[in-house]
Amino acid sequence: MNFTPQAKEVYVDEKTDTMYVSDLGMKQIEESQQFATPHRQEQTFVQQKQIFSPQTTATIEPSDKIIGQYHDTYILIDTEEGLEIVDQHIAQERYIYEKLKSEKNIISQMLFVSDVISVSSTEAELIKENIEKFEKFGYGIEFLNDTELIFRKIPQLLSKANPKDIIADILQNIEGDIDNLEERILITTSCKASVKANTKLSIWQMEDIIKKWRTTKMPYTCPHGRPIAKTIPHKELAGFFQRAK
Repeated sequence: MNFTPQAKEVYVDEKTDTMYVSDLGMKQIEESQQFATPHRQEQTFVQQKQIFSPQTTATIEPSDKIIGQYHDTYILIDTEEGLEIVDQHIAQERYIYEKLKSEKNIISQMLFVSDVISVSSTEAELIKENIEKFEKFGYGIEFLNDTELIFRKIPQLLSKANPKDIIADILQNIEGDIDNLEERILITTSCKASVKANTKLSIWQMEDIIKKWRTTKMPYTCPHGRPIAKTIPHKELAGFFQRAK
C-alpha cells in the first residue's frame, strides 16, 4: 500500500482493539489502493461516526432528583409522586429502539476484524433472502460460502458487541415468523446497544438515560413488553413507617 496514515489521522482503542481513521485518512486510503482481504478474516479500517447528536433537548423534570443506583441496575429518582425506580437497561433500550425506528439512515461502522460465523443452510437462505432488512439497520453481511459469513459493518452504536451474539439472537426461533424479522433485528440491535444490568453509572450517565427515556412515546414498557419503571407513592412509604398525615 502506498499510503500510510499519519498519527493524527489514526486512533487505536486498546480496550476494544479497534482502529479509527479520520475522514481525511479514509479519503486518502480510498484514493490509494484496495486492501487485500484474507479468506477467513475481514480486515479494513474503521471510520467512527456518532449515531446520535451528543446533545439532547430533553431535560430532567424540575421535580426529579437522581438519588443513585440500586444493585448497579436500577436508577432511583425522588419525584413529586414518590420514589421512582427505573431499570437502566430497558429505559435506554426503549429510547434507542424508538430512535432507530425513526432514523432514515443508520450510521454504520466498518469492522477492522470480523470472525467467520457459521450458520445452517436454512438460516443462510433466510439471511440472503432478507439481506436488505439487515442493511436497513446498518449491517453489512458477506457470505464466504454457502453457510459461512462475515460482518463487514455493524451499526456504529454496537461497536463493542459480538456479531456472533447478534446474529444468534436475531435468528433465534425466527423461522416460523419471517414477517417479524425486521422487528427482531431492531429489537436485538436496541438491546445489544443498551447499558447492561450490574453496570455502575455516574450521576451524569444516569441523568442522560433518564432525560432521553422521558422523551419516548412509550415510556412504560421496553420493546419486549417488560415494565420499565415503578413508583412507590410518598403516601404509601409514609404509611408503612406510620408517618401518614
